[in-house]
Amino acid sequence: MILWFATREEDKMPVSHRSSQILRFLSAGSVGVTLYYLILYTLTDWAGVWYIASAVIGRTVSFSLTFILHRFWTFGEKSRANALNQAALYTCMGVGIFVANMAMLYTLVEHGGLWYMAAQVITSVTLTTIAYFISRKIFAN
Repeated sequence: MILWFATREEDKMPVSHRSSQILRFLSAGSVGVTLYYLILYTLTDWAGVWYIASAVIGRTVSFSLTFILHRFWTFGEKSRANALNQAALYTCMGVGIFVANMAMLYTLVEHGGLWYMAAQVITSVTLTTIAYFISRKIFAN
């Protein structure tokens, strides 16, 4: 028996496939985060690059990699026809997620009294969930 997880007709997908897609999404994101920290540390501590410049370089490289991984691996996009449009939408989403991260982090720490690391975990879980659903729409076949 196949179980279905769907909110609309076009979203019908077996739960096992959806779970696999979510795991790929989280794995690709983890690769991107790891690459970001590796670049940040390497450029700052080993190459003597200013940490802000290192962060910008690391974020740009990791963001590009996660776009490629999500497009081709997580969501299985085969066509190259929509690549520029998807890249633009993905970039807008990334900027929105960044701004939301800063706002949520600030609010939870300054007004909610949470420790900044706990606040970041809550923020990351919330925004990763939102990013998954937005990414599903961006890369919809």
